[in-house]
Amino acid sequence: MNTPLHPEELAAAEVCFASVGALLYAEPSVETVAEAVASRQFAEAPYAADNAWACRGLEQLDQWGAEAAEAAGAQTAGDAGTPEALDPAATAALLAASPAFVERVDALRREWLRLFVGLGTPEASCLESFYVEPNSHMFGQNTLAVRAAYKRHGLQVERLHAEPDDHLGLMLGFVAHLIAAERAALEAGDADRAAALADEQRVFLADHILPWLAVWHYAVAKHGRTAYFRGVGDFTFGLAACYAERFNIRFDEEARVFKQRR
Repeated sequence: MNTPLHPEELAAAEVCFASVGALLYAEPSVETVAEAVASRQFAEAPYAADNAWACRGLEQLDQWGAEAAEAAGAQTAGDAGTPEALDPAATAALLAASPAFVERVDALRREWLRLFVGLGTPEASCLESFYVEPNSHMFGQNTLAVRAAYKRHGLQVERLHAEPDDHLGLMLGFVAHLIAAERAALEAGDADRAAALADEQRVFLADHILPWLAVWHYAVAKHGRTAYFRGVGDFTFGLAACYAERFNIRFDEEARVFKQRR
């Protein structure tokens, strides 16, 4: 059974899935990280605010941002004693011009490559195939199934056949796409289509993300060296766990797996 969500809740979940998908998929850049830190993007999230893992993830991300800003001699909106009207764009420019901040983002870039890409075997691969295919074979049946799901919605990875379709960042972005479509159907008064899209999300999460997410999360926690990427790992896990509950799927802490409740 799927629990219906209001359009506002769906919009909040959509933003979170799209944002964390981008954090995992794209190599960190000075500009994007500076914008996130300057605006205090990680101070709070519109969805999963009551999930312990998600909250812990946000705390770590915001902590990393505060320390990076302090090292660069910058203040961000919302800091104690800082005017709320502080211009985030000006702060982002100041951060991007700071050698100390650039050095910290360079360290993030190296960590992103080590964790998720790897010169050999990544320490926390974001590919579903790495965890579920025999010998971690890429472009296998699971990848093709994910590709088919994208195709049904008119989507295709930019470098088809050159990059795996089953990257966690891409798949979280796809869930965001489905959530947006469900919200649009609800707002158009098409309850049947909204229900079908919700069920498609349930199947996609249960088939392609949740079975290996706990193992990935553990790997990020074990090998992550910065609060930034440990925070990304925690928030990703908490967000998915929180959203899965609308489909009566809950993470079993003892068994360390997601289970469908009857």
